[in-house]
Formats: sequence, C-alpha cells, structure tokens
Amino acid sequence: MKKKYVLVGTGGRARFFYEALVSTYKETSQLVAFCDINQTRMNYAVNYLKEKYEDCPPINTYLAHEFDEMIEKEKPDAVIVTTIDRTHHKYIIRAMELGCDAITEKPMTIDEVKCQEILDAVKRTGRNLRVTFNYRYSP
Repeated sequence: MKKKYVLVGTGGRARFFYEALVSTYKETSQLVAFCDINQTRMNYAVNYLKEKYEDCPPINTYLAHEFDEMIEKEKPDAVIVTTIDRTHHKYIIRAMELGCDAITEKPMTIDEVKCQEILDAVKRTGRNLRVTFNYRYSP
C-alpha cells in the first residue's frame, strides 16, 4: 500500500518534494493534495506535474483555512510542510494533532518558543517529525 502525502506551501522549496513523489517514489508514495494561501500557485504546481508526468494522479487543492478539512478528506500518512519558516510550527503541530507524521524543510521553525511547542506536540501525540535540507543535493 502506498504512503499518502499532502504538501503545504507550494512555493520554491516544494518542487523538490512534489516532483520526487510523482516520479522517483511513485511506486511507494502518492501525493494526494496541495494546501497553500495562493490558489494560483497550487494550480501552477498541479499543471506543471500534469504536463511533465503524464501518469501523474489527480492532486486536489485546498486553501490554508481548509487544512483540517484536507486532512479529514485525504487521510494522509504524512504532511510535508514547505511554507514560509514562520508558519512551519502551525502546520507541523496541527498535522500531528490530527494523526499525521510531519516532514518539514529546515529550519524547523524560527525561535525557541515555537521549537518547544513542536517538541511538546511530538511528545504529546507520539507522531514523527523529520526535518530535511533539500539543498544538500543541489548541484
């Protein structure tokens, strides 16, 4: 069974993730939805993937205020957070509270208070958090 992912924040950092999910990791992973404050940016990402990868499955879109609804409808295993740094904690914590693991691009968050809130949520929910650094592999 494929692991289901949703991605929050479809700006520049997101492409490394969404492209890998629909190509390199398509046998084990399924990208089911995008979430962002900007519908145009999500539409661009969806259209880009449809044009580049003919076998790309449909990807639903949700605006930021529909995050909880997205989790309820899509039932992802993990939420990938690539929003602006100062909002990472909001989506990481809520994803874990709703039963999902979280993956985020570095930095995990912007200050020690938000960092502690995230660590407390990991402990409270028992969910996993992975912090990545996508430019490690950039040419």
